[in-house]
Parts: sequence; structure tokens; C-alpha cells
Amino acid sequence: MIIRYFSDLHLEFIDDISFFISKIKKGNNEEVCVCAGDIGNPYEPHYDIFMQFLSNNFTQSFIITGNHEYYNKKKSISEINYFLQTYFSKFNNITFLNNNFVYYNNYCFIGTTLWTNVSDFSEKINDAYSIKDYIENIEKYNENYRKSVEFLQNSLENNKNCVVITHHLPSYLLVDNKFKKPNMEGVNQWFYSNLDNLINDYKSKIKCWIYGHTHIPSHYLISDIPFICNPIGYPCENKYHDFTCTFKTPT
Repeated sequence: MIIRYFSDLHLEFIDDISFFISKIKKGNNEEVCVCAGDIGNPYEPHYDIFMQFLSNNFTQSFIITGNHEYYNKKKSISEINYFLQTYFSKFNNITFLNNNFVYYNNYCFIGTTLWTNVSDFSEKINDAYSIKDYIENIEKYNENYRKSVEFLQNSLENNKNCVVITHHLPSYLLVDNKFKKPNMEGVNQWFYSNLDNLINDYKSKIKCWIYGHTHIPSHYLISDIPFICNPIGYPCENKYHDFTCTFKTPT
């Protein structure tokens, strides 16, 4: 199976959505599409226009949320998730994965935002000021992290041929070298979790792991598993972004 994958489209910052979409090559019958979060504001028209494009041009698509889908000071995470579940129910070929999994063509697609484990809240990023749940109680961040990890462990334990999709990075190894500095750890803790033991424990079951959030394209091997990231980024970033990036799952 061939997976077209990208993340971090940030449609909320796109002026001309038609021009943006025109740069995306239409899928073929062999491709499925994976969007690993930070697609856009689900309440804005750009989001719906993009999803209609996916539905019309890919046989099947899998969607997860990043942190930016929840940048809303009036609606809670659960309210936004309910809105998205209702919204995606109208599509028969787009699956919203939010701590759940589905089988497609004998592969198990597992999806979660994978909030990170923050040990020091003294250095905060915009999540702490822009997401309603975390404005009210920052400890909910780590609570959601624990739920994500528990879900991943249970899903990997009970399934095989897994394609894992997370927004946040599941390993410090995936942090770009320019950010691997002691003075950056306060920020880095909002970007990655240390799931190396989980990855190694279930390496025979994971075919690939698709992630986002970092805005830096990458392809790594951890425990012989491909970890792949293809962020489009903000309009001012990634001048050479690649809408055609694909991964062929091993047989």
C-alpha cells in the first residue's frame, strides 16, 4: 500500500485556499492519504474545502488533530472532538482517528495527538495560553498524555501491521539536532515524548510511524521502524515543501 502523507498545513494562515490546493497532486487508486495534525481551524471554511478535496481525490484518508486544532478559548477539547466526529461522519472515505484505530487493507491505522509529558511548566508555549482546557488547568496536559500512551500501548498489544499516526514526536531521537541543546529542553518537552521502550517492545508490529509538529521534514529509523514526517509548515516556511511525498508499506 502507498501512503501519501503530510502534516502541519496550517490552513488558518492560507489566504488563497484554491491556489494552495492546486499544488497538491491528486491521489491514484493505489494511494491513501494521512494528515498528521495541525491541518487548520475546523470551524473555518478552508478546513471543509480541503476535506472535500481529499474526499474527491483520494480513495481513503486518515486524519488526526494536532495542537492547533484546539486553539480555541471558548470550546473545550472534548467539544472540538465531538464537532469533528460529527463533521467527519458525513464522509465515507475520510476517517478521523482520535485515540482509536481502524483496519484498512489489512493494515491497522492507529491515531492519536499524543500530547507530551511536561515536567516543568515554568516555560510554556502557546498551548498553555490558547487551548481552553489548559488555560483552566495545565495539569490536564499530562493527563491527556497518559491517556494517549495507554491507548497506544493497548492498541499495539492487540493488533498487527500497524501504521501509527501521531502529531507530537514519540522520541527525543526525532528532535532536530539544532534544538538538542540544554537551554532548549524547556521548549522541547512540549514537542516530544520518550516512548523508546514502547517502540522497541512493539517493533515487530509497527510498519511505520507518521508524525508532525516539528515543521522539519525527516525520515529516521528507530528499532528498524521508519519514522517519517512531511510538514508543509507556515506560509513563510518550507519553501521546498513536498506534496507528493509517499511511503510504501512493507509486505
